[in-house]
Amino acid sequence: MKPKVQNQMGKGPLRFSRWLMGLHLGIALGYLGLFVKAALEGLLWRADLTAFYTGGTIVRLGLGPRLYNLALQTRVQQAILGPGRMFYDGVLPFNNPPHFALVMAPFSLLPLEISFWVWAILQVLVLIQVLRRLRFLSAEWDPMDRWLLLSAFFAFFPLFLNFLYGSLSLFVLWCLIEFYLALRQGKDAWAGVWLTLAAVKPQAALFPVLFLLSGRRWRALLGIGVAGAVIVGVTTTILGPSIWPDYLRWLVATSGYFDRFGVYPEGMINLKGTLTLWLGAERAPLIQTITGIALVTGAVGILSIWAFRGWKLERARSDMLFSFTLLLGALLSPHQNQQDCLIYALPIALFYESLRHLGRPTRPLTAFLMTWPVLFLLEQFVIQGRLGMRLPVVLTLILLGWIVVEYTPGHRSPLPPAFTSRAETGPGLSHRADGPAPSLPPGPHTAE
Repeated sequence: MKPKVQNQMGKGPLRFSRWLMGLHLGIALGYLGLFVKAALEGLLWRADLTAFYTGGTIVRLGLGPRLYNLALQTRVQQAILGPGRMFYDGVLPFNNPPHFALVMAPFSLLPLEISFWVWAILQVLVLIQVLRRLRFLSAEWDPMDRWLLLSAFFAFFPLFLNFLYGSLSLFVLWCLIEFYLALRQGKDAWAGVWLTLAAVKPQAALFPVLFLLSGRRWRALLGIGVAGAVIVGVTTTILGPSIWPDYLRWLVATSGYFDRFGVYPEGMINLKGTLTLWLGAERAPLIQTITGIALVTGAVGILSIWAFRGWKLERARSDMLFSFTLLLGALLSPHQNQQDCLIYALPIALFYESLRHLGRPTRPLTAFLMTWPVLFLLEQFVIQGRLGMRLPVVLTLILLGWIVVEYTPGHRSPLPPAFTSRAETGPGLSHRADGPAPSLPPGPHTAE
């Protein structure tokens, strides 16, 4: 059996927790009202979906081999939007991998407005899957903590932005959760497939790939290879062999954009955004150099930690390290807008679970996370970077530091050794012959 750390609540804390859930519900309803208001005012075209729709339209028109031609994207998008509607700089470019344009081609058969609502319905279905998986991961938590964290997720500003912009962040979160669960259940090949799907935003998949490489999880890497070969093969057959070199050149070019074509680093929740606040967009070359060095250094560090130590840890501390890996990857990512912070839900859930497994207090973490919805709102509408560092970046750094403290070997569980041993060696990932015995934390012990 796993140790269960009881977090007894008196009537006062219980009332306060219910008040917090009510506040979160109020914030979520406020977001719903803002979404309806934007729809009634005809503003939903100012969204990432318009760029996706543009890519799909180019493919549908038989112009796919020129997908990453900026002039062509501009002409097609302006024709879609019509007179009186235009993005700053004339276009919001399609920056995603070419296979995603194939996915969007059927959507371009519908008018843009109807396509947005169909896309929103699909987002709701993805949200339902994410909530089911989060409930599964938190099935054995303290009930009040579980409901508080789920209510905070509904009140999370990035979730609202994901629906308002029609972004892919929620889909990427779902893919990463399924990636983790597949690994935990010994389904490495499927884990690779899920991570390939998450690579529709390549920066989100980088550090998880390093995690697999360091552990020599060959079946997961084979899954990535097979899924990737299918995607590349189909895309190349339809759009031509030059589409992937074109995409790589486009990716390099757009990664250097500052304050144009929809790329505004000053608002990003990462190192790049912080440096832009400090140095200004006019120091773009220096910022690019620093962030590039930091990304490479972080990647090498994570690769080294997992290769030489991470896979030999007990499962709960391995869970902490996996959480740290995901959060650090987001912080060092070259492109991390507010809606992309949705992926924080997975490392937060895993960190909580690891604390619970080690018999450590979870209530302080819950209290800390309850501030996130309000602080994200304050940053967006009141502070707006005036502190020299965006509040979500500060929160991320605090969480990273917290994980490091709890992960430190000298920070022992207060439970008796025998009890801790049973907690850390319960059924979880099966031992595989294609690498070291996996040590991701077991979490709930039954597959859904």
